[in-house]
Amino acid sequence: MTLIPETPEALTAFIAGMTLEEKIGQMFLLAFSGDRLDEARVLMEEYGVGGSYISNDNIPTPEAAAAMTQQLQGFAARTRLGLPLLLGVDQEGVWGVMMSRSCTGPGNLALGAANDAETTYAMYRVLGQELAAVGLNVLFAPAADCNSNPHNSIIGMRSFGERPSLVGRMTTAAVRGAQAGGVIATVKHFPGHGDTRLDSHRGLPTVNRSLVELHELDLRPFREGIAAGAEIVMTAHIIFPALDPDSPATLSARILQDLLRAELGFDGVILSDSMNMRSMKRNYTPADAAIRAFNAGVDMLMLAEEHYEHDAVNYLRQQTDLIQAVITSVREGSLPIARVDDAVARILRLKRKLVSAQQAAQQVLHPELVGSAANVEVELAAARRAVAFLRGGAQFQPLHADQPQVLVNATHARAYVGFDQTRGIGPNQSTPAYEYFAAAFKEQARQVTEYSAEQVLNGTVTIPDGSQVVVVTENYPLPGMDFDQSTQPQVIERLIAQVGADRVIVVGLRDPYELERFAAVRHYLCAFSFRPCAARAAAEALFGRYALVGSSPVSVPETEVHAQT
Repeated sequence: MTLIPETPEALTAFIAGMTLEEKIGQMFLLAFSGDRLDEARVLMEEYGVGGSYISNDNIPTPEAAAAMTQQLQGFAARTRLGLPLLLGVDQEGVWGVMMSRSCTGPGNLALGAANDAETTYAMYRVLGQELAAVGLNVLFAPAADCNSNPHNSIIGMRSFGERPSLVGRMTTAAVRGAQAGGVIATVKHFPGHGDTRLDSHRGLPTVNRSLVELHELDLRPFREGIAAGAEIVMTAHIIFPALDPDSPATLSARILQDLLRAELGFDGVILSDSMNMRSMKRNYTPADAAIRAFNAGVDMLMLAEEHYEHDAVNYLRQQTDLIQAVITSVREGSLPIARVDDAVARILRLKRKLVSAQQAAQQVLHPELVGSAANVEVELAAARRAVAFLRGGAQFQPLHADQPQVLVNATHARAYVGFDQTRGIGPNQSTPAYEYFAAAFKEQARQVTEYSAEQVLNGTVTIPDGSQVVVVTENYPLPGMDFDQSTQPQVIERLIAQVGADRVIVVGLRDPYELERFAAVRHYLCAFSFRPCAARAAAEALFGRYALVGSSPVSVPETEVHAQT
């Protein structure tokens, strides 16, 4: 069992005693398919890889997570150095793992709507505790992006909101909460993914903010997250011409060295976003991108198993070939050994906070703590604080249990086909939010008639006199693809035409940006989330079960909805 030295001098000597292959291995955080531990063993044991991106496909249950983390650390324990692995997940609220039971909470946009740092701290502490209970030690969250672009398909509900003051406060609370829960927190996607329209899983976006705007808007939450103790910063595959017109942030020394290191004073580990995203793969060869990233200042390179263009047969070989290419680049002089040693030193200083791989492989884990009753209460409380009437709240009278209700799903059934098939990366919610809402709604009401989007659009809906019509909309931030929302405005228009706007309540289990298309809607309740806890909170709100205190953390163009600060 190797102990990582404490003093700078001893750590330098320790690194000098590592082989080049051991050093380069530590600079990769890689992935593998499902439960393919044969692939993982090769990466961790034979190539000395420093960590792994773990998806819901790898760990669908807490029990699977506990078993897998111990097996992975066991592979690392059998290497010469026995260095522990960084095992990280996107348990960020609206993206999640262990989805059979984990308490993800309502997600960041809902926490922004709640606008309460203690609530965010408590929710992120639960996230950290549940991960630590199964041997996971890195949380790839929170997203510190200010979502200022309403057409941002990939960030959206993953952001706390639009205003840097609010996002900064919530980022601080999230970092502190996660680390109090027992995991290493990450702030991402530096220097900000909030003003993009193009999803970087699909292509290479450009953000044309001025230097002043970048400093006033995007960088503030990162400054505050770093000050709060975030030990990893994840880069964005985005070009910022005001900072570097030639290279995306992941490949830019100006952004990573001059800005992040020198100006913001970050001294922890710089981790790349997944280099398998199309923003990288469509513009650079894997080896060139990796070498450029390391030269720019990335300390650890991440490759997640993206669901698009995935080559299962050759995936392991592609990863090992990439490691070999980086080793060759050092031997040939295109990647200086001093840059390698600096990166390894940062990684080892971070790993010094962890138990050894051998200890991690043998520790007693507690998967039974995931999804505990106490944690469920925390996430439901957070979801309730977020819910808000963004239109018509002053005139709204709570629904009554004895009143006849009509409940409508505005989403066509075809939209759900494959929405949970993203190789474990993303929301990973196999049951639509509408179904959770409908179940909670029926607990409150005795007379409920349900209709589908197809029935409304086919004109086969009969709405009884005196009934209230509740129509539910949804959205999900899916990597590399869009959730089909096309029928939602059509259904709402049909219902308003049929019974009048006063009798229609729209419930958004999503971000509120759709309001731009709903000028005729007079009652709009938003949960800012599609998670089960948010669906329940929204259903309870309609029946007046608690006082609403949420407000929108984002502005909706051409409407009366403006972001809180």
